[in-house]
Amino acid sequence: MPHPDPTTAPDGTAVQDDAPRSWEDPTAARAEIERLTAELAGHVARVAELEPAAAQLHQLQEAGKTEAQRLTERAEAAERLAEQTRAELIRAQVAHSKGLTARQAARLVGTTQEELEADADELLADLTPTPAGHRLMPPDPSQGSSGQHTAADPAALFAGLLHNSLHR
Repeated sequence: MPHPDPTTAPDGTAVQDDAPRSWEDPTAARAEIERLTAELAGHVARVAELEPAAAQLHQLQEAGKTEAQRLTERAEAAERLAEQTRAELIRAQVAHSKGLTARQAARLVGTTQEELEADADELLADLTPTPAGHRLMPPDPSQGSSGQHTAADPAALFAGLLHNSLHR
């Protein structure tokens, strides 16, 4: 730390020339040095006294920080669990209202009640049989009887099968 200029006051103003200058008088200078040395020794003793308290405070802050982080993680885990439980509850409510089984409910996809209801409606539409007379796919003419009765000759059966598969 630089020494203050003895010709200026602590507020930065110039000291008057007729004021006694402690640094010009050896006795006054020695007294000032001794006073400052004693003051410094007091500060050193106070710092040594406060260092253990500062270390303990730092340790408590770190422990509190770790505790806060642990509590934050627990809160985040609880929020995730609450969200999962909410989603499962909505899925179960939608499945119950639509008359789905537990296996069918497990297949529902969505995060909101509206999305789950729409998916349940689609699943039910896929599972509902078509009205009589309406088929999902046209019949395959190569399957079943073609109206012709042939002998049980393997060669004739093979020829008929080959003919039907080539003329689809």
